[in-house]
Amino acid sequence: MALAACWLPAAGAGAQAVWSVDRCMAYAVEHNRTVRQRHYEAANYQADRLKAYGSFLPGVNGSMSVQYNYGRSVDPETNTYNNISTFHNGLGLEAAVYVFRGGYLINQVRQANANVLLGKAALQEAQDNTALETFQAYINTLYYYGTARLARLKLAESDSLLYKTRRQEALGLKGAADVAQIEAQQAADAYNLTHQRHLYETALLTLKQQMSLPATDTLLIDTCLIATPTLEQVRLDGAHPDTLFQIALRLNPSLRQAALQQRAALMRRKMAVSAFLPTISFYAGISTSYYKELHKQGYESWQRQLDRNLGKYFGFSMSLPLFNRLSGVAGYRQAANHYRIATEQYEAKKEALQQLILQAVQDREGYLKESIQMEKKVKADSLAYHVTRRKYEEGLMTSLDVKNNAATLLESQTLLLQNKLTYLMKCRLVEYYKGEQIIH
Repeated sequence: MALAACWLPAAGAGAQAVWSVDRCMAYAVEHNRTVRQRHYEAANYQADRLKAYGSFLPGVNGSMSVQYNYGRSVDPETNTYNNISTFHNGLGLEAAVYVFRGGYLINQVRQANANVLLGKAALQEAQDNTALETFQAYINTLYYYGTARLARLKLAESDSLLYKTRRQEALGLKGAADVAQIEAQQAADAYNLTHQRHLYETALLTLKQQMSLPATDTLLIDTCLIATPTLEQVRLDGAHPDTLFQIALRLNPSLRQAALQQRAALMRRKMAVSAFLPTISFYAGISTSYYKELHKQGYESWQRQLDRNLGKYFGFSMSLPLFNRLSGVAGYRQAANHYRIATEQYEAKKEALQQLILQAVQDREGYLKESIQMEKKVKADSLAYHVTRRKYEEGLMTSLDVKNNAATLLESQTLLLQNKLTYLMKCRLVEYYKGEQIIH
């Protein structure tokens, strides 16, 4: 059973809009600080992937040195010491690229790709959790709105009964004890209305906090969900928990996050193997220099010396780890253990998700059946209450009978309201596990 949005004007609301549950969830997701943090973390994962791809490109370094010597110094032409002042300027440009790093670079890219998907899954999980928590807060607010409305109707019934009882006392048809009993019931109903209104205001404040809406802002919620039609004719879609679990294996962001964490840990374990393998790199560059003795003429110009002293070189270098104080062995063992931990976490989340899906399907069916039975009970209790009240007015029933039947009717109406709203909550949860968006 889908949860449809319904917009009703609120009394005295003027031009203020009514907030549906989907609008509240969308606002909460947009303004939630945890969601914003996950968004920035996902952007950082994108930057890490960019760096991983950049590792395949050659690194280019330029160098420039300017040196002024005075006092005793070495003459670069004769390699002897003298007491002259000299000026030296060196320029260089070198590029280096890794040829082989034991698979470290490719596994680094794979890990970065997994982390990018991990960031997206974490962002989706934060959005979904925020929406579900807002939905729960919205349902709680609706519940207390409904209980306050029931309390108001109950107080109106007590006021009407107290008025009639006092009239009957004036006519000699009722005694002072009956009036006192009805007055006590009317006072209890007035207190209950005040209490339920307080609970509603508290629930509304909690909903605003969940939405990150300023507490001073007015929030008019859509209350038409309380007046849902009878559920006796509702037919469920027959979604099997195993089918929902297979869908959730592919789409559930929490489980996808655990799977990607496992994949990233596997890549880190493979990267740890590179600590035992040689590293081969290729490098090439050019260098030149300019030299001049100060206070001495006859030297070639700066540009000419740079051209004459220009040199080019290239080569290969290989680094082979022979003994690194056991850090490579320890690093590999740690990476392997992290992978095992990620695997266990993934399996644990699979089991937990399967249990949650089964519980959601059972709860949806259970609350539907309870709501249907409670609808019948409310009808029976309502009929019993009105018959009892009519007999009380005719002198065939006591005020205690009226009190007990009224309390039974109010309890049934409250339970029916709770079951209906919980059923709607479970319907949206099952739809979520089916792969549908939480916010319609």
